[in-house]
Amino acid sequence: MMDLVRYLMLCLFAGMACMAHANHVGSASHDEPVNILDLDSGFSLDPVTGFIEDAGGDLVIADVEAMDWTYTGDGLSFGYTDSVYWFRLELENPSTISQHRLVGISYPVLDYIELYRRSGSEDSWDVISLGDKQRFQNRLISHRHFIVPLDLKAGETQEWIFRVDTSSSMQFPLNLWEERSFFVHDQNQLLGLGLYYGIMLIMVFYNLFVFFSVREANYLFYVLYVGCMAGFLGSLQGINFQYLWPEATQWNDQSIVVLLAGVVIFAGTFTRNFLSLPSSAPILNRLLTLLIASCVGIVFLSNLVPYHTLIRLLIVIAMVAMTCAIYLGIVNWSKGFTAARYYTVAWTSFLFGGIILALNKFNIIPRNFVTENSLQIGSALEVILLSFALADRLNQEKRERYEAQISALEHEKLARRAQTEALDQERNARLAQEKALEHERAAREAQAKALDIQKRATETLELRVKERTLELESVNRQLEKMSTTDALTNVRNRRFFDEHMAKEFALAVHDSSELAVLLLDIDHFKQINDRYGHQAGDEILRCVSGAIREEVGNDDLVARYGGEEFVVTLPGVSTESAMKIAEDIREAIAGLNFERISTDLHVTISIGVNAGVPSPEGSQDQWVRDSDEALYASKENGRNQVTLHHPVA
Repeated sequence: MMDLVRYLMLCLFAGMACMAHANHVGSASHDEPVNILDLDSGFSLDPVTGFIEDAGGDLVIADVEAMDWTYTGDGLSFGYTDSVYWFRLELENPSTISQHRLVGISYPVLDYIELYRRSGSEDSWDVISLGDKQRFQNRLISHRHFIVPLDLKAGETQEWIFRVDTSSSMQFPLNLWEERSFFVHDQNQLLGLGLYYGIMLIMVFYNLFVFFSVREANYLFYVLYVGCMAGFLGSLQGINFQYLWPEATQWNDQSIVVLLAGVVIFAGTFTRNFLSLPSSAPILNRLLTLLIASCVGIVFLSNLVPYHTLIRLLIVIAMVAMTCAIYLGIVNWSKGFTAARYYTVAWTSFLFGGIILALNKFNIIPRNFVTENSLQIGSALEVILLSFALADRLNQEKRERYEAQISALEHEKLARRAQTEALDQERNARLAQEKALEHERAAREAQAKALDIQKRATETLELRVKERTLELESVNRQLEKMSTTDALTNVRNRRFFDEHMAKEFALAVHDSSELAVLLLDIDHFKQINDRYGHQAGDEILRCVSGAIREEVGNDDLVARYGGEEFVVTLPGVSTESAMKIAEDIREAIAGLNFERISTDLHVTISIGVNAGVPSPEGSQDQWVRDSDEALYASKENGRNQVTLHHPVA
């Protein structure tokens, strides 16, 4: 029980840390235009955006122009409300050159957004319609969020007014981006989303395979639960609308309710079976059954009752169901049910994620990275731990069957003893004794057959458990490789290089062996990227990385160092050999053919080489910096060349 208390205290502190993460800014007034040159890329425009609450929803643009705007200095989040909200933003470009930016609304479930914008020198408004009630193909930029281009001429001021009407939570996060940094940021987000949904997909297929192998219904409920959870978050993040149903505007809102209800239905059914609630906790079993039935009713009503009514009710039901699940897990844990450990930790992590997201949607805590992704983080941990719980329960059932076999053998020994005593008492009755012996032989044969069958069943079960363990280890290895591989070029990433370089450097120092590091940078890559586009730049990065790998011949020696830079680690290679390999790489890249992009496109690369025997006083970082100095020397001397670092005497 002390372990249980410590665990609950840790969960409480973790939840308090998550809520304390929010940054609160004092109220401010921003009646003057905002200079976009003073704003960094990714800057939140919420503190400089005014708002007006339109409780009746009957105001028009001419009405709000002359009204006073309120500036909170904090996030524009108002929870679930029936009011329409207007938001105003005024930006200026005091420079002598035109400026291009992107304005992003990173809450993809807003229903109706009308954008009115005009230049400071104009009286009429340009109107743009946005929102998830518009077909996805009508968006200005094909993205899961609402992205609007901002073009400010030299000395121009623009006024933007948004009218927002939605049945979802009224949240209006605005950010200003430079185009390049926006897509770099978005690529990092997509990598995280891909990792999350990859984990969920692996859990679905793995446990579906287990279900077909062992034919236990709880694995199927678990698979359906994980599928609904992934689908719910996909709808909430706008991914489903972008890729699965870009034309189904009505279903897009309805899917959030249906999938969240599915999460409660299948998670509740899984819990009832996993913890044997009908026999162990009949009262809570009836409560959980009532919650499941309520969610089934919500699914049928999702096309009739307004979204904002059902989602509020469903969030409350989900929180009550999760609280019951954790309570039941703690009770079973305290009773010695070992699989309940994983179950309790899993649902606790998911509960904190759900609580933080619900508080965010009801405008109790601010909207930020932690509050928006808490459910995604918690659910990933939860599905993994629940998979462990199922495996642990399978092992526990195996132990119980083994103990039952031992008990049966003990009873059999007692039966044999009683039989012997009966034979002693009936020694004078020869016929009865012979019959008894015949029955005994038949019993022994049946027992031998039963033991043989049980032995084969036990061996088969052990083999299946071993196979599942090996499969899980294989999945873990694949995930590890994914985490150390650059998604674009398919070579190792910076994280892998740092770990690999640390090992090779330490080994070279210990053995007094040679070590060479090649740092490579594509010449004029920014100009090429700006001229031919990001897709062409990505293609060049893939071709260059492929050429480097062909010349080196070992994938673990090549890594993407960052941007258009690559690094090659060559342990045990002399300076002359390292220079030859570098020159071969340079010639191979200079000979690459990019006619599919442009007939006049030629790509070259500059290389810095640092080779020799590292000294114990040196460090791996200094070794790489020496390669970087040689690379800069190649750049300064005209590019498309290889330079060897010469240590200063």
